[in-house]
Amino acid sequence: MVNTIMAFYVVYLQGFHRMTNSNSLLIAAKGVAMGAADVVPGVSGGTIALLTGIYQRLINAITGVNLQSLKKLLKGDIKGFWQAIDGGFILPLLIGIGSAFALLAHPIKYAIANHPIPTWSFFFGLIIASAILIIQHIPEKRLYSAVLIIPGIIVGYWIGSMTSIPFPSSQSAVFIAGMLAICAMILPGISGSFILVLLGMYHTLITAVAERNFSVLLVFMAGAVLGLLVFSRIIKWTLDNFYQATLFFLSGLMLGSLVKVWPWKLNEMSNIMPFSHAHPQTMFAIGMMLLAIILVFVTDKLGRKYTK
Repeated sequence: MVNTIMAFYVVYLQGFHRMTNSNSLLIAAKGVAMGAADVVPGVSGGTIALLTGIYQRLINAITGVNLQSLKKLLKGDIKGFWQAIDGGFILPLLIGIGSAFALLAHPIKYAIANHPIPTWSFFFGLIIASAILIIQHIPEKRLYSAVLIIPGIIVGYWIGSMTSIPFPSSQSAVFIAGMLAICAMILPGISGSFILVLLGMYHTLITAVAERNFSVLLVFMAGAVLGLLVFSRIIKWTLDNFYQATLFFLSGLMLGSLVKVWPWKLNEMSNIMPFSHAHPQTMFAIGMMLLAIILVFVTDKLGRKYTK
């Protein structure tokens, strides 16, 4: 047992040492972008992974956690386990994601509570730009796949029009929310935080992160780990076999869900046009929307530049 722990520690140090090179720092930076996306109910970390060219490697690393790799771990073959899960990639990525969660949870909670219109405008811009980019990234577009964007929009609008999905507030509910949210987080097109908004769990989780409530966070993480291990294989199979159709549907889902994050609301169930009621933050909100759109397109451009 001691030898196993020491072996893992050595491999960890080797991985940490590799983070001094530019490639690992770049992966960590992409992790920060993924974490930032997952914190806000707009863009998924999977979308950022796709735009920055690391999505396939991420899915392969997740599905690398299987019976074979776990047997290596139990036998003390830490190096073999590390290679199977692509530890040199996953370590800096997780550090980046975790850093973003820790740094952004409190500011986002504050922004939503005190500046809701510009904040939701920013999220709105993130979603619409990401949906457009995902469609642009689909190679050799075929009509029979493209038509799936229509049911995606319909389903997204239907889900987004809900005030929330009736969901109990308990430890088991937090566990299930973790399972569902992690699936959305690794899918390019669906925001895990958006799923939490629909479940009425977003405020609970963002508060838990901001206040370091580990009793809630550990239950959520346990659900996320189980969801990741189970659904990552389904996601991999779907994308491997129906890549175009899946991305078109997910893009439609994002576009339809825009109704949920529309910034100008009279109440929880109705949207209004931005200039129908004068508001001192209107121009600022439109500026935030444009900033988000520019940010997504710049991220895409940088992702293409550094993955060539």
